[in-house]
Amino acid sequence: MFKPWFFSLGLLSLLLANHVGAAPIRVAGSDLFAAALEPELQRFAKSSEVELTVALQGSRVGLEALEKGGADLALLVIGGDEPKPGVTLQAVTVGYLTSVFLVPSAVDLTQVSFNQLGGVFGSSESLTLKRWSELGVSGAYAARVITPLVARRDALAYDLFRYTALKTPEYKTTVVTVEDAATLYGRLAGLDEGGLALVSTPPAANLPLKVLLVAKGDRDVAYGPTAENLHSGDYPLRLPVQMVFRKSDAKRLNGVMRMLLADETAPALLKAGIIPLPVQARNQVVFELENL
Repeated sequence: MFKPWFFSLGLLSLLLANHVGAAPIRVAGSDLFAAALEPELQRFAKSSEVELTVALQGSRVGLEALEKGGADLALLVIGGDEPKPGVTLQAVTVGYLTSVFLVPSAVDLTQVSFNQLGGVFGSSESLTLKRWSELGVSGAYAARVITPLVARRDALAYDLFRYTALKTPEYKTTVVTVEDAATLYGRLAGLDEGGLALVSTPPAANLPLKVLLVAKGDRDVAYGPTAENLHSGDYPLRLPVQMVFRKSDAKRLNGVMRMLLADETAPALLKAGIIPLPVQARNQVVFELENL
């Protein structure tokens, strides 16, 4: 299907080829995205014949570089207590970091609340939950112990959940930590007692795992971590990832910003733990960038 606001990377290459010799575009920002996004940025620079320097060393460092003129574009994750971009800078959301909760497909559970998750993961919450029956699960799993699991490489999802949902941001000593999501998926699928796991992005559809809907309050509507629910704010665990730049540089940066919003870049964003904007929202952002 033709998408009016998106160019393919090949067409972008042709359009940007005449910019050879222009001042290099300096990209700074969060080190969390370096492994997944640096190769994409360098590939774009080579195919587009645009000189690009990339220094993803941290959001705070990236914002300071941008404000002091040492960077042109910064990919930032800005939490509640972090410095915000000044009024001279423009911020555009490219996607969201989130916390996703999984159970084995065989567990008869579809949704949980912050309070229930706190009872499973938190060490100092008002509720303590140990067995699946306490989450309303019946059948073979009812009497079994819940094993809470997290992946060490999903540290931001881990912190987002504990600082957003827990009354006291401390985990139980019974929380099992594994190295990465792949190890976690294997462990979760193989646990006889069943596990409840926290990860940064939903798993592949072919795994025997189920993504839980999450509600902020016990009586609130629960939502899944889809791109649409994250963008609307319905899913209650999200942290925006933003491109920040000087408005006066918008036209010079248009190509690289469009690349970061393109369909082709979505897999790299997911690899970095970023849920991309819904397609319609991305189209709108690209349209708005064209008119800056």
